[in-house]
Amino acid sequence: MKRILFLLFTLILTGLFGVVVWMDTAREWTGYQRQFFHSLTRAERKGLAGGIHQVALEDLRRIDRCTTCHVAIDKPQLALAEQPFTAHPGTYLESHPPEQFGCTVCHGGQGLATDTKAAHGEVKHWEEPLLRGPLIQSSCYKCHGDVREIEPHAPRLVQGMTSYKQLGCAGCHTVNGFGQNVSVDLSDMGEKPWQLLDFTFVHGEERLSQWVEQHFQEPRRVTPGFRAQELPPGEEEIYPTFMPNYGLNEEQARALTVYMLSLKSQHLPAAYVHPPAPQEPEPVYASSVEAGKAVFQKFGCAGCHGLDGVGGRRSWNAWLGDEAPSLVPVAHYYDRQTLKEFIRNGRQPVPRSNPARPTPPLYMPAWKDRIPDAQIDQLVDYVLSLGEPLPGSPPANGAPQAAGGNP
Repeated sequence: MKRILFLLFTLILTGLFGVVVWMDTAREWTGYQRQFFHSLTRAERKGLAGGIHQVALEDLRRIDRCTTCHVAIDKPQLALAEQPFTAHPGTYLESHPPEQFGCTVCHGGQGLATDTKAAHGEVKHWEEPLLRGPLIQSSCYKCHGDVREIEPHAPRLVQGMTSYKQLGCAGCHTVNGFGQNVSVDLSDMGEKPWQLLDFTFVHGEERLSQWVEQHFQEPRRVTPGFRAQELPPGEEEIYPTFMPNYGLNEEQARALTVYMLSLKSQHLPAAYVHPPAPQEPEPVYASSVEAGKAVFQKFGCAGCHGLDGVGGRRSWNAWLGDEAPSLVPVAHYYDRQTLKEFIRNGRQPVPRSNPARPTPPLYMPAWKDRIPDAQIDQLVDYVLSLGEPLPGSPPANGAPQAAGGNP
């Protein structure tokens, strides 16, 4: 009986071993390699090795197996038209050889995996999915700090950086120490775990890039907040985001998304990093008003007060129409010194239109520790130039609350 059981278990183990061998030969990557090798002549196949191809990058603490399937990535003479058998576009591999850089440091994905979905990082709990299309441009900023150097290769990234400045995002957000803290610090936005985001109102796949891009296009759809009656008893009302809807088209939103994905706190070895461009000297302006306009743009005042200060952004439950006011009539209400002190010290919190509701989330921050006094003087000159005082009216001695608290 024991011999029969022994023989039976031996047969079962032998069968299981055979199944494992068969499964190993039928893995996804083996099929890709067979398909590729069958497309080559005998002479072309000479010197090409099958099996798993692996690059160990000790400095980057990565192991990449991407070329197991992308076997022609550095062999344009053998490349086929369809993926994964195409060659890498452009001449990037000449300055970024795979044996030194690998693939995932730029493209994202899961370097150790050998199945397509897992290798592309499109699986649960993996926070760096494959960057597709223009999103790959977000990786350039990790190493290349000189924007002029990368502009020909990453135009969407540079476009996003430019839009960030033009729209005045620094008026609410901080990036690497520059900007305000009214809203979240974006310095590491590119590595924010997507699992922490609410995708209830986001269309498509649950990815960080999807959430960010749609939030740029329709911020109050993605983060609508909650009405008090929808919350448990005793919970405070949550306002929708005060992120403005700038009416961005798909290309503009995608460019800003590329910039957001480029913001990461991880530090690469010095050998991989190109130093940023030397700081350019401050331009010389023809007047204090022109210099003040540059300060207005640099520190993101347009983020709340609109381009050229002509229209405010929504601030839920704030006095004066629930919005940060236009700056055009400021000269009617403020004298120079009062306006300067208001900019220096801000107003936190903003007066409420309904004391029974929560405090407005958007407020006038203090700028005294962020803008030098001489530049605040220039900013005051610019703001006062936007609208002349009423004829015959003396300059105001104080800041009436009718100005809304967010000059």
